[in-house]
Amino acid sequence: MSILSERLKYFVEQKGYSIADLAGRSGIERATLYQYLKGSRPLKNHVHLETLMAELQLTPDERQEVLEAYEITQIGQVQYNRRCKVREILNSLLTIEEKTSVVPKLEQEMYLRTAEGQRLIQGELEINRLVSNIIYENVIRGGELRLLTQPDNDLLMESLLLLCDDNIQTKVTQIICLEAGGGRDGCHNLENIRRILRYGVGIRRYEPRYYYGRPAEHYGVMNVMPYLVVTDRCAVQISSDWKAAILHGEPAVVAYFRYFFEKMCRQSHTFMTSIDGFLGNQAKWGQQYLQITALSNILEICSGLCSVQFWDETLIRKYINPGIPDCESVIKNYSAYVSVLYQVKKRRHTTVLMNASFVERFIQDGILREYPSIFFKGAISATDRQLLIERILKAVDEGWYHIRLLPGENFPLYYHWEILLSRGESMLFQYAHQNQFKIFQFTEADILEAVYDYLASISVGKDTLDDAQSAAQLREWMEKYLG
Repeated sequence: MSILSERLKYFVEQKGYSIADLAGRSGIERATLYQYLKGSRPLKNHVHLETLMAELQLTPDERQEVLEAYEITQIGQVQYNRRCKVREILNSLLTIEEKTSVVPKLEQEMYLRTAEGQRLIQGELEINRLVSNIIYENVIRGGELRLLTQPDNDLLMESLLLLCDDNIQTKVTQIICLEAGGGRDGCHNLENIRRILRYGVGIRRYEPRYYYGRPAEHYGVMNVMPYLVVTDRCAVQISSDWKAAILHGEPAVVAYFRYFFEKMCRQSHTFMTSIDGFLGNQAKWGQQYLQITALSNILEICSGLCSVQFWDETLIRKYINPGIPDCESVIKNYSAYVSVLYQVKKRRHTTVLMNASFVERFIQDGILREYPSIFFKGAISATDRQLLIERILKAVDEGWYHIRLLPGENFPLYYHWEILLSRGESMLFQYAHQNQFKIFQFTEADILEAVYDYLASISVGKDTLDDAQSAAQLREWMEKYLG
């Protein structure tokens, strides 16, 4: 018996209906309904499902239970879990506001002054103080901070996020353990994405790497000192329960731990690469990216029109803020980038999921909210808005560009974020806020497939407008707001 059959049978019994009564009220053949409730016949007819829920007079919560059971029955528990996890991650992406960083003063080196030889540290409070002092020192003196720990080590990672924000002297390299296939529920690796992106936004020089294994075994109670923090001056091994640590200060010993960590780096893979895309860096990096990536099957999700490939040098010169540094170079880089991007995408198939509410607001007022606020000198004129939309509609008519409008209340992504995913190749997260413009690239196959599957599923959702409907909606808004 499937999960859906169990839920339907439960509600039928709870409401006091017999199969004969329900069959007569719903218009579904008695034998068919019997098979649905016994699980001997899968319920794939969505009209039948809606009819049954209506006749059973389910509450909104009960209805949601049945719909979840229906989806699990259609695609399986693991795939359902992964789709839910991806949506949860996209909904939770944080915006780290622009702020002035204050580098803390190193008021004490209670452990680091006496770091020659070895020292045993006991107690969570003492270990936390030790780790904080190590981070403080590294931020002030600069250098590389090497971590063998999982991203869910909140105390350590949040301290880094607080202290390394906007600090370009400190490089943080972290090696994490991923599970092949995403673990039993398929979601273990996905959970790391949320944290890694948060640290990528907040830590200027952050390089996470990964290897495949069993995190529960590596960091479990059967390992004596699984956590490792290494700097240029010391190394710290920490127990799995975070209640004991050994601080190493002997130069030869520290050098060995650095060698050991570098050896692990060579045996691991890059989990995320990042680039500060402001001042034309995105354009220069983008041109290189297009040369090495096939972009054969592209899915994008963006709050606005995602119109960058339909710009040209004339529009860029007209609207770019002339006060940004090296403006002429930025114009040339972006002009070259959008030209190549247009040609590459025209030879492929691109599907873009858009927030209908944001698209309508852009057509109405011409403000590009999904880009850094200081990048443009003002709103796009009505004439140029119409020009961009006409270019998009022409691409849709040519068959290589597909647009899908989603209702604003169902759109899963905050407007400061944009995702471009080329199936089986790479996934780009773009973050733009005030003077921050960053790009994060992932290539791990399990994560790429999970995100692609989720985006593909909502691109054909019941509330999503298809190409023809979306194009008609754009034309309607264009007529309404632009005349």
